[in-house]
Amino acid sequence: MSVPLSGQTDVSGHTDRSGQTDEPLRYSLLGSTLAVAGFQIGRLISRQRLLLAGLGAIFPAAVMMAVRRTAAEGLDRDLAVTMIYALVPEAVCMLGLLVTMCPVVADELERGTWIHISVRPGGRRALLLGTYLAAVTWTSIVAILAAFLAVLVARVPQPLPLVGMLAALVVLSTLGRAALFALPAVILPKRALVASVAVALVVEYLAGFIPAVVNQATVSLRLRSLLVEWMGWRQKLPVEMQLLIDPQPAWVQIAAVICLAAVLLGVAAKILDFRQFPPSVEI
Repeated sequence: MSVPLSGQTDVSGHTDRSGQTDEPLRYSLLGSTLAVAGFQIGRLISRQRLLLAGLGAIFPAAVMMAVRRTAAEGLDRDLAVTMIYALVPEAVCMLGLLVTMCPVVADELERGTWIHISVRPGGRRALLLGTYLAAVTWTSIVAILAAFLAVLVARVPQPLPLVGMLAALVVLSTLGRAALFALPAVILPKRALVASVAVALVVEYLAGFIPAVVNQATVSLRLRSLLVEWMGWRQKLPVEMQLLIDPQPAWVQIAAVICLAAVLLGVAAKILDFRQFPPSVEI
């Protein structure tokens, strides 16, 4: 007896449409992106990567413990928040994204699997977006855990609202900076780590602290502005320090990070669509 193909009618008159319903999801960009994200997260759950994640989560708490022990009269809340912000949404997120986002293309070139991805419809974009989603998810989880431990060790008053604020800053930091690191990852895959470090130093920490129009396109400006507004520091800052933040409300800062991430990811996807690698690089 012959087995009816997908979408064909069998002898009883019933039509098998299971293949028709599975095919759109299987070959859609969303389905491919989620599949890549799941695969990348599965690769991150290894002994070495879990050890690095554990170190990243513990390091801010260790620093805060050392600082609290040296403070004779206890740690000031504003100082503790500033230190945790520098350690977690800035340092931990940046280092985590350098490890997870930069090898998006280089890993496939080293394994020799780039050719299989590049010939699949939407394969290049699914690789980029799936790796981006995995990097944001993994780094956010590690950084939020680091923020929670650091706040717990610092023993600041009202810790729960502070953890919520830091978690929001972590998510915005990973969304924006993972998209920023996607550009050097697709342009210079073999030197993506070095190029991403240079981009972070020049764009985020040099241009981000210049009180000019150029810092409007940086994630660091948006995060600092949100920190100042949510902590109620705007009236306490000296006039010269107010030049380093944006006076717009919080929703504008959040929308700016999302728009910046979308633009950077769109540019990276377009570059990757037309990016070609010589055979010597693919091997």
